[in-house]
Amino acid sequence: MSINTLTNEAIARRSDFVPRVSVPEKLNHIAMNASATPRSKDQVAAGTGDTGNSVNTALNVLFGYIPTEVLTLYVAILAAIQKPGQVTKADWITFWIFLAATPLIVWLVFGAKIVSAGKPLPWHPKGWPLWGMFAATIAYCAWAFALPNSPFTVYQWYSSSLAGISVLVASAVLGLLGPFFRKPLSS
Repeated sequence: MSINTLTNEAIARRSDFVPRVSVPEKLNHIAMNASATPRSKDQVAAGTGDTGNSVNTALNVLFGYIPTEVLTLYVAILAAIQKPGQVTKADWITFWIFLAATPLIVWLVFGAKIVSAGKPLPWHPKGWPLWGMFAATIAYCAWAFALPNSPFTVYQWYSSSLAGISVLVASAVLGLLGPFFRKPLSS
């Protein structure tokens, strides 16, 4: 899921946003909450805010976990700094910087959405989208590993087949584990 989608799904687990009947547990419920633009109770009362649609739901289930916002920046920077046919220290530094930045970016996007809905910023970890922060970080690693010019290509054991499998396994495992770790968030 994109970071935008992960944060939408996390907001759907807050009691001060609707629709929220229970914590989404099944794939279609998770995808529905992830694809719908979160709406506060005030927005629902005023009849404003987007509720999403079935096409968004299907796409969110189909594409799984892809932190597109982080990967887009990572690929652009990697392309700008890479020397053809070489893996340099700068390539690794870029990988590690984006690895550390991924959970922070998830939290910042989540916080921006909360604040834009007129709610206070969640400073306590109980109100943070911890699953989204973790899942996006693991997904970033898998996708960064799978890129054709990944710094991991310097290792003899690296192969494009292994890279492709890592993305599929990471997406499947994250998708299967998600329902176990999605808990209501403090508002």
